[in-house]
Amino acid sequence: MSRALALALVLATGPPTALAAERGAASPDAPGREVYVEPSPLTGLIDALPLMPEDARLDLVATILDAQVAAYEAELDQARDEFQRRGAGHAELARWSAAIAPILEELRAAQADLLIARQVDVSIDRHNQVLLTIDGRPLWVAWPRISARNRVERELATEFCLRDDCPADLLEGAGARAVPPSAAPGTWRLSQFQPPTWESIDGVNCEFRDASRLGEKERICRDIVADLHVLAAALRTARRGGELIEWQHLGMRPDTSGGQHRVTVNALGDYIAVYVPALAAQPIEWRGAGRWLEARVDGNPASAIVLRAVPGG
Repeated sequence: MSRALALALVLATGPPTALAAERGAASPDAPGREVYVEPSPLTGLIDALPLMPEDARLDLVATILDAQVAAYEAELDQARDEFQRRGAGHAELARWSAAIAPILEELRAAQADLLIARQVDVSIDRHNQVLLTIDGRPLWVAWPRISARNRVERELATEFCLRDDCPADLLEGAGARAVPPSAAPGTWRLSQFQPPTWESIDGVNCEFRDASRLGEKERICRDIVADLHVLAAALRTARRGGELIEWQHLGMRPDTSGGQHRVTVNALGDYIAVYVPALAAQPIEWRGAGRWLEARVDGNPASAIVLRAVPGG
């Protein structure tokens, strides 16, 4: 078996304790259909590379390789700490290290080859896997944990596009963040008779009970804005595909699948799978969020409260 193939197969493996935890977190079957699955954030970037400068292709391959090396190194460190804490001995760790070692060796060799490569490419194969090719040598992109794939690839895509100036519509179509949380413009409204409210430039309002820790609260709302943009892009795609979107029935399901979150889109319980951790972590006012999202998808301006002042908020 080639190392490239072994790397692809690692998608189905992981440290015994980590793999068991992911399996244990799997959600039971729920009513409704899955009407949209967020694509890899890398797909749109790869499709758009012919329209970008040639050095962008090399930069994307280097960024992917660096992220993979970091992910596998972090996984080894975490496994080592876990095994030592549980007192499981070194045999299991040795087996896991032996499985990861050739993958890291392959990735580090690819990093070195990239420095002198004459031909570099990145593409999507017929199985929708990301494929790197360095001087004719294939290397499939895989991550040590399936559940972390979308998060890692979104962060990677956002980092790449902030550096290489990707168009905003490309980012949104790729599932990456068209509005990075740190860059979402907005302002505070502070009044004696109203709760402190942060409002984004496109009308997302977050209320809080008091004016303490404003910086922390502003970051919470910026993260919500970024997630709402991701969700709007997914809803737009689902509706274009003929799916029924009933805005008054939007809501977050408590279960997750593959590291993504499930957002119900109609009374039938149909849902879309997207990675929106800020929306999942906060008590979102979905009625207001639904109005804002409907307007956003239709291309209209809107202003809505998506986070109400709650005790401790």
